[in-house]
Amino acid sequence: MLTRLVMTGAVLLAQVVLADANKVPVQADVVLASRKPGPVDPSLVSMQSTLGARVKYLSLKKVSTQRLELSTAPSKVALPNAKSAELTLVGIKDNVAQVKVKVPPVDTTYSLGKDKSLFVQAGAHEGDDLWVVLSQPK
Repeated sequence: MLTRLVMTGAVLLAQVVLADANKVPVQADVVLASRKPGPVDPSLVSMQSTLGARVKYLSLKKVSTQRLELSTAPSKVALPNAKSAELTLVGIKDNVAQVKVKVPPVDTTYSLGKDKSLFVQAGAHEGDDLWVVLSQPK
């Protein structure tokens, strides 16, 4: 009886560990980026540097922050331009998550490392650019 109970507990524990291995916690920040002079949120200075090779944004402002657990079921992030970004975990290999990001009409899969940030352009809003920034929760 005790052996059966221990085996049942081990199987249940294995299922819980497997379920947790198929989820990735992320922080999703929606950022409004502008080429017009203005303030840069201190937490977005590294984003400004990273994107500086492609486009020079003079103002970066967080519009919203959301904590998510990505899984094979899509998670939505609301955008101020009346659209939403849909995030889905495709898989995990060598501690790198493959994340499908759908911001109509674009649907792309990206790699997100554990200590890295992912910047995804999410369209225009009031003459500026929206970005979804995915990173490890802080």
